[in-house]
Amino acid sequence: MNSKTTARVYQTCLLAVTILLTGVAAGCAYHTHRLNAPIQPDGWSAQPISIMCRFAPDADLDPATGTPVGDEGYYLYILNETANWDYSDATSLVFSIWLRPWAHSWLILESPQDRLEFGHTGDFGQTKPRYHEGVFQKIRDGDPNPIAYLWHTMSDGQFQIGKPNRPPTFVWRMPITRRRYQLIYDHVMQRKYDQFGIRTNNCTDMVIEAASLAGVNLIHRIRLTLPPETKVWGRMRRVWTDPQYRILEYSTPEVLEADLRHLASLGIGSDATGWYLALKR
Repeated sequence: MNSKTTARVYQTCLLAVTILLTGVAAGCAYHTHRLNAPIQPDGWSAQPISIMCRFAPDADLDPATGTPVGDEGYYLYILNETANWDYSDATSLVFSIWLRPWAHSWLILESPQDRLEFGHTGDFGQTKPRYHEGVFQKIRDGDPNPIAYLWHTMSDGQFQIGKPNRPPTFVWRMPITRRRYQLIYDHVMQRKYDQFGIRTNNCTDMVIEAASLAGVNLIHRIRLTLPPETKVWGRMRRVWTDPQYRILEYSTPEVLEADLRHLASLGIGSDATGWYLALKR
């Protein structure tokens, strides 16, 4: 690695450390208290999983500001719809999922010639109950490990083309080069979409893959330490008996949106929510 590359890696890693140390900035403060929960007496905890370095070593950055740059007319948009899940304790999370069980992340690739919108969808309940329904049904049935349903992989995944049937809560825009546009486009078109899961290969994972090809690493995963039992519908219910289900890690739009809002507040990418919502449907 030459001295120029070493300097760039140092610069981008230093910027990433600054971002992580200022994680309570106004852009994401309203999410922070709901995404982080220290270990509690029942064993519950929730913690977003940090990243080692914000940008790839070969990221296209302005040497003066350390922020992404691109070719004229080329952009990556990350669109996010959160569900406002409350991770402060197990009961609050179960209740918030029951109220609003769906969230979504998807993309727009823009060039001077066109604008393509797409994502990865699944969990339609066509051959198996949807994830939240399957867990709640197993709780009602007295299953010793109802949370184990989240370890299943669904086979009803689909490639979403165009706008989904609900608006985003936040849209983040990042300039990219023509080369990175092509890398992302080729990856998205060759990617397999038939498998869909909670712990991997979901809509947020697909977005993160594209962001990585654009040269940026985003905070998007959360680690939950689950209590053996928690209160559901006013009664204590078994969550797991087998300790292999004690820790659940997955990508979620909740964590991703907090990170995107924070980046926009630092001038890394920008908030394009108003622009998107004003587009003609």
